Order: sequence, then structure tokens, then C-alpha cells
Amino acid sequence: MPKRMALCATKALAGLTCLFAGPALSAAPLSPKAAALKPCPAIWKIADADTTIYLFGTTHSLPPGLRWKSPAMRQIIRKSQELVVESLETPDAQQKTDATVDAIVTPVVDQRPILSRVAPEKRDSLKQAILRTDFPEQFFDAMPSFMASLVLAVEDMARDGRDRAKGVEATLIKAFRRHDRPIIALEDGSAVLRQMHGLSEDAQRHMLEATISDIADTKPHQPADADLGWARGDTAIFDAEFRREKLGDELYDLLILNRNKAWADWLHARMARPGIVLFAVGAGHFAGPDALPRLLEQRGIWAVRVE
Repeated sequence: MPKRMALCATKALAGLTCLFAGPALSAAPLSPKAAALKPCPAIWKIADADTTIYLFGTTHSLPPGLRWKSPAMRQIIRKSQELVVESLETPDAQQKTDATVDAIVTPVVDQRPILSRVAPEKRDSLKQAILRTDFPEQFFDAMPSFMASLVLAVEDMARDGRDRAKGVEATLIKAFRRHDRPIIALEDGSAVLRQMHGLSEDAQRHMLEATISDIADTKPHQPADADLGWARGDTAIFDAEFRREKLGDELYDLLILNRNKAWADWLHARMARPGIVLFAVGAGHFAGPDALPRLLEQRGIWAVRVE
């Protein structure tokens, strides 16, 4: 069981800002609105005389068939010499995640039923979310609340046909590997997992309740409004979701602010070396008051929206 949890954690790490394994189900046909969508996802550029970095806000899993590559995006993929992503799924990274999950769940938490960790009005939704997995309720009783949130989210996405192996990051990684171009990971996923384990129980409960609300509100096999808005380049659709008031102080600092600060510093340093770079991280990092472009501006770097 810890191995399955580690797999879920690995899949979730690249999509932490969303909060919210087995074979995917076959998906229903896209709605007419989704099928007619002309993709134009948001892209920014920072540049000087010899360095250009394209900033692409991704979504970590998509319903099958939803188009997201605009002509501008295809051109950027072709000409970029280097890809930067949040994390990479490698054998070494998986070993570290396995070890971290083992440390987190061994020994298991005190007998504290998972249903007792959420508000009474959320318990029916949590029961339904658990029934959508292959696991019994007791399996979730024996793990920290944040881990339960990750496992539920990944299992639910898989059953809705959202296969990360065909998602945005996976598609970009395959394209760059095909042409033997370098790929850089910004984070050690196991370190992020350990940081999440350090969240207070109140913050973990908030994360778990947000996850089960998302699961309850999602229509199976169909794009959500956020999917369509992302593909159209509508960044405002994320602004309300990625704010301190929505996530709470601990989650906001861990998932958004601290990472954005670190990545803004990384981008500032990377501008000192020549080249063309595609920097692809979750769209939530480009929304809200501490969005990456705003933090870059504080460092004297202006990001220009190019799509």
C-alpha cells in the first residue's frame, strides 16, 4: 500500500498548486464548446540581448482530447533550447518519494478515522470520494490528512480519464527528450512532500476539504470551466483560487508564495546566461497578488504577455 501511496504522491507533486493509478477510463466525447475551442493558453516572455525565457502556466492534467497547443505555443516548443518544469519523475526521484512516504506512514497515525477529520457536512462527500477509489476507508484512516488529499485527488483524476502521462508537462518532456534537449527540475518532490507533512492538522484538514469539494463539483469526463478558461488564456479564472484568503496562511506560503519567490530568484539568475528557455509551471503561479510576473518585476525584470 505505501508503494501505491508513493505513486499517487509522485503524480500529485507536479500539480500541488491545484490542491485539487490505475488505467484511465475511456472518456465521453468533448462538449461542443470544448470541441470548438481555439487554444490560446497564456504565455509571457522575459528577455535581454542574449536570453529569452518563455513563461508558460500549465495545467497538470486535462480531459482527453482537449486541445491546448496554439500556433505560437508550437513555435516556442520548436525553438526553445531548454525546458524547465516543477519536478521530474525519474527512478531516483521515485526512490526518494518511496522513502519519504514510508517515513510518513510508518508508524501509522493514531487511530483517527478519516471521516472525523472533516466537518460533519463534508463527510458524505468524503465517503463518496473514497468509494471512487480502490481502497477501503480504513486505508485512509492510517495516513496523514494531506496524504489522503493527494491520494483522493490523483485516484479521482485517473478515473475521470485525466492521464498525466498525456498531460501538458508529459507532452513537453517527451518533445524535448525526443530531440535530446536538456530538461531541468526546479524542485525535489520528496522535499516538498516532507514540508507538507509539517503542515498543522488544521491546514491539512483545509486541504482535504478543498479536495473533496473539487471532486464533488467536477463533472466526470468533461472539461471544467477552469480547463476551458486555461486553454483560452483566461488567467483571471485562477485569481480567486490562489489567494491567501482561499488557501489559508500555511498552504498559501508553502504552495504559492515560497515557491514563487524561489522561482523568481532562479529566473533572475538564469537571465545571466544566454539561450532560449521554456519555463513551464502550474498556471496558479501566474495568478493572484504574488504571481510570478509581479515578483519578477520587483527584481527589475518585466514579463510581457505574448499570448
